[in-house]
Amino acid sequence: YEESCGEMNTKQTTFFSLLAISGLCTILYLGILLQSDFNLGKDTKYVNLAKRSTMRNVTQTPFLFNHTAGHLNYDVWRWTVGFMVDDLRIKRDFPHNPTYRTSIGSLKVEFNELAGFSNEKGKYGHRIYGFLYPPATGNYNFIIEVSSTYKAMYSFELWLSTDVDPMKISRLALTQQPQSWLSSHIILASKPYWLLEGSPYYFEFFEKAFNGMLTAEIKWKLSHESNFISISPNCFQMAVELDYNGQYVESSPMADVLLSPVPSVHLQELKTVTFVGDTIFPVTELDVLPACDFKAEYAFPRKLKKYHGVYQVFESSVYPPDETWSKNYNKMGQGNSMVVKETVRDLLQLYKDAFNKSKYRGEVMKVHYLERTENRDKGSRFLLELELKLQDQNKVVYTSEYVYRPANQSDLLCHASNFEWTPSVDVYVVISLKNLGQWFNHLVKNMEDLYAQTHDDHFELVAVDYDSQDVDVESIMKNSALKRWKYIKRTGSFSRSGGLQAGIDYVTDPNSIVMTIDMHLTLPMGFVEYTRRHVIQ
Repeated sequence: YEESCGEMNTKQTTFFSLLAISGLCTILYLGILLQSDFNLGKDTKYVNLAKRSTMRNVTQTPFLFNHTAGHLNYDVWRWTVGFMVDDLRIKRDFPHNPTYRTSIGSLKVEFNELAGFSNEKGKYGHRIYGFLYPPATGNYNFIIEVSSTYKAMYSFELWLSTDVDPMKISRLALTQQPQSWLSSHIILASKPYWLLEGSPYYFEFFEKAFNGMLTAEIKWKLSHESNFISISPNCFQMAVELDYNGQYVESSPMADVLLSPVPSVHLQELKTVTFVGDTIFPVTELDVLPACDFKAEYAFPRKLKKYHGVYQVFESSVYPPDETWSKNYNKMGQGNSMVVKETVRDLLQLYKDAFNKSKYRGEVMKVHYLERTENRDKGSRFLLELELKLQDQNKVVYTSEYVYRPANQSDLLCHASNFEWTPSVDVYVVISLKNLGQWFNHLVKNMEDLYAQTHDDHFELVAVDYDSQDVDVESIMKNSALKRWKYIKRTGSFSRSGGLQAGIDYVTDPNSIVMTIDMHLTLPMGFVEYTRRHVIQ
């Protein structure tokens, strides 16, 4: 049968409805499947029932499973932070386990209203996915047309596979709009894409927003045509069938692929954040440098006014580059500035000279990590971490200490005797929550991984729970692999500050470190040790 990919033919729709009533539609559908010889995951043959050169009057080839034709899978994440798609990727189980799954019948989507939670101020994310069926063979261009409310913050990504395989997708379009002053704009895909008439191509469309309401539509055209047009429901279908509970139907051909525990190919796009604490070595204390009295740049004998402390913070530079990323409202930052190599060489030579004069015999092999905080009037403080080989003990050791180089004595390097970090100090991570089960699970799993890698017995998770109803917070902690944890139950109205104070009051050791974190963060394996190195009593 012939059916336009641009507009649905009402007469044909009525005709096929009558066929369905008489039972002939089933016979016709089976006959088409036998001719087309569909076979997912292998060399698939497709029957082109007609050859047309434009997109408007074409023959529609049969779908992989016809009952999902004209719809697409639609996953929704509610109450998610950030405005970038990467903020969805930091979820440990992404892209699995959205808040709910449903389907849609159009690639023009009013994201906030469709999800039905406009009162959540745009804290949501979406994933639309399925198969596209090109109505003609040729190079295709794609655009995303976006309209938004004032000051909306959002990002979109469009991905397309070379065939039906989700693992072969590549990104066609990306936009990151930190703060929209425009009511509408168009995002053009990066390049034309060659598509074969009637063949299924797996695609995914992601949207992440933090504020405002959005409408977005994906359009396409053949490269030689002048106008972009809407993608008709006749040209797409769901990737996997859903049951009445919004779960994948296991018998669907793509269910196993989309439920696979193998990490999503999208995770390759997420930049790996590398901290100095990612690789932790046992620290050996060596008495190599002379001691000197050192006073921190931010230590003041007087009390500062409220919020004035932020103006006394000195930014640090590092070596080697740490590749940490920061997301600002108007740009993407690219990590800390780097210590110039000349400074690294000078510092290393000063330490080598002191090492050769010490009681130790061996070799200073390399700088493992260096962090510099500079005060041009007084000098520079360094967190110096070295890899050394001790000949008499025939082993490699690592040192980590704060050292000082006075501005008026460039040939002096000394140990900052009153500025030392404690390797074994207890670290308490305190959180306050109510009905944030998905993020609490994320945090606990993250800290389980941290403990499994480091076997650090000196950190403890303290959770202050205001009678959460979505999950059993205490049971999650009891069943976890964490060695040290504390559950504190609170009643009454939720108070973040009150909960944090209750957690802090639980800690009785005045020499310990107490910190709070956002639960959605993904902590690096050396996070606790990294914290110790940067908290000085």
